[in-house]
Amino acid sequence: MSFTECTATHHMASPQFSVRIPPELDERLNAYAKQAGTTKTKVMIDALAHYLGCADDVPLIRRVLELEERVAALETQGRQVIS
Repeated sequence: MSFTECTATHHMASPQFSVRIPPELDERLNAYAKQAGTTKTKVMIDALAHYLGCADDVPLIRRVLELEERVAALETQGRQVIS
């Protein structure tokens, strides 16, 4: 199964869905997203893609851009801790 089969393409509006999760899981999701310098949506999309077995099909450019965003967020956090 390809990544594009698991997610909407950037040319279309992305479908939405909502789920109820336990408060403890929401806290962990919030903490992870903040630590990783990303959004809860990106965490959930990546987790779902991984669970469905299509995480390796994420285009390389997207993975590189997300890693660059995370590095920048960590650098900012590091500067804040030093200050």
